[in-house]
Amino acid sequence: MFKGLIYKTFIFFFLLLFMFIFPGCAPKKIKVYDVDYPIRNEVIQHAFSLIGKPYKNGGKGPDYFDCSGFIQYVFAKVNIALPPMTEGQIKIGVEVKREDVLPGDLVFFRIKKELHAGIMLNRNDFIHASKTKGITVDHIDFNYWKRSLLGFRSIL
Repeated sequence: MFKGLIYKTFIFFFLLLFMFIFPGCAPKKIKVYDVDYPIRNEVIQHAFSLIGKPYKNGGKGPDYFDCSGFIQYVFAKVNIALPPMTEGQIKIGVEVKREDVLPGDLVFFRIKKELHAGIMLNRNDFIHASKTKGITVDHIDFNYWKRSLLGFRSIL
């Protein structure tokens, strides 16, 4: 009996230690608002299918992407033609407020002197082509993004 208690205690502490050592190994959970627009769901599905693809300046897919190439590629998958550069993408569609953002809307930033863009998943998270992480999901309220935010546009 005492041996079983020691074994259970060991297992408990091992699992507890494991949880603290490897907290980042669990997949990130992203809430995508349920919308009644199938095209928005298709955009998000295509975007998610590219997570982990590497960044390359000027990359238009399918193996490498920059931010505007990623957006153009994803929207082309749902038969929507977009300008190839962020400077053109920021001018299309209609401006929307953050509280009105829906999955599939575009988000724009100015980082130093460069424009950057992504696709909103919900009102807080967006997917984009990061120079360091490739296609990834980030939270819009992280200081890095928050201080560079220009706005949102809907083309759907």
